[in-house]
Amino acid sequence: MRGRALLIGTALVSSILGAIVAYLVLTVPNDIEAGALMRQAKREVDAHHTDRARETLALIVQQYPRTDAAASATLALLKLNDADRARLAAELAAMKRDLASQKQDLGGVSQKVAEIAATPPPAPPPPAPAPKPAPKKKALAPHARRGR
Repeated sequence: MRGRALLIGTALVSSILGAIVAYLVLTVPNDIEAGALMRQAKREVDAHHTDRARETLALIVQQYPRTDAAASATLALLKLNDADRARLAAELAAMKRDLASQKQDLGGVSQKVAEIAATPPPAPPPPAPAPKPAPKKKALAPHARRGR
């Protein structure tokens, strides 16, 4: 009976070791590949290529969902989205300020146009007098010769 218990114990231990080895063989390469992709995504973020970084991070989450890199990629995607949202909010606020100043300028111009439209047009100038005809030159009589 003792031999049989030893055999069963050995089988259990070897099964557990086999499962651990199989798990490591299947997951370690995934962790390594996911880690490499994560480093690539970090380089892309540092180079301000956020669109490519998003694609790489999404690839990590899709292809290696049960890795530490997938959790890090999810967090990085959330941070990128928050940064984009903050940038867009700042741009929107700047555009709203510009719009308000343009509305104010347009209101001032509209008011000036209304004032100009409300004033009566100036009276037309009186017609210019007709020019006098130039006096006719009299023909000069020939002068008598004076004697000397």
